[in-house]
Amino acid sequence: MRFGMHLTFKDGPALARSLGCQALQIFCGNPRGWLKTPLEADFIASFRAGVAAAKLDPIVVHATYLINLAARSDDIYQKSCDAFITELKRSQQLGARFFVLHIGNHMGAGPEAGRARVAAAMQRAEREVPDGPEILVENTAGGGTSLGTTFEEVAAVIDASNISKLGLCLDTCHALAAGYDIRTKDGVTKMLDTIDKTISLKKLRCLHFNDSKGAVGSHLDRHEHIGSGEIGLDGFKALLADKRIWGLPAILETPKELPSSDVDNLWRTIELAIAAGAVKKSDVGTKPVGLETPSDSPKPKAKSAPKKAPAKPRKKV
Repeated sequence: MRFGMHLTFKDGPALARSLGCQALQIFCGNPRGWLKTPLEADFIASFRAGVAAAKLDPIVVHATYLINLAARSDDIYQKSCDAFITELKRSQQLGARFFVLHIGNHMGAGPEAGRARVAAAMQRAEREVPDGPEILVENTAGGGTSLGTTFEEVAAVIDASNISKLGLCLDTCHALAAGYDIRTKDGVTKMLDTIDKTISLKKLRCLHFNDSKGAVGSHLDRHEHIGSGEIGLDGFKALLADKRIWGLPAILETPKELPSSDVDNLWRTIELAIAAGAVKKSDVGTKPVGLETPSDSPKPKAKSAPKKAPAKPRKKV
């Protein structure tokens, strides 16, 4: 197995190298905007050089949040399809092997109508970006009108799309929240059996390792630190002990609450993998000491100077 993290677009390769990552996931631009500034040749060369120097493989690009290939609105659907194609082309420029995206929300049009729209977008991608990265649809936590909560739903989308480079990215937090109890060995076995029966484990190409703040079947998409959530250390030990996932890249999207969060989550996972036999200690190097990475914790506000008391009016003589 090869372990990595979701890191920043600009500094991803350098940060990944410092952390001891073997793989890397990024957004290929602003994750909350439709428009993307064209990538400059110097940046592309620098990014690829950084990836090579850090020996990162694979590079995974995650789709931006606005893309909804199952959208009911024609306007949102068209914008989503155009952004999808743009991001696939950018991912190709950066040398990404995988492009991960959520299937989307049908917004009341119904699962069948949503699947048809997704399938059309996938077929367009195969025509317009034939040499692009392999597209991986990610299972979701569920709730509302989202598609991909069950592996049967994911399989239906893959079958309807009928393109050559389309697989599954398995998110552990989403699986638990969707109702797959992966806290035990039996639960992990049942989930992987279900994937093999509905989609095929050959199409399972990447893992998102995240613990879950929400309980089994809660449909709460809230990631937690490895071992600190509802999946717990026992769940990850059970997952890493199943040889059917050995050889797959595992990307962590865990909270970045503290400057030490990335180091702690990554190396806790690597240590579990070593104990399970999924990787050799000699293949992963050593945990960096004292390394800090950007966190999401709010910066303390600067103390403002105390307000002066208003001057007392002078008494008239």
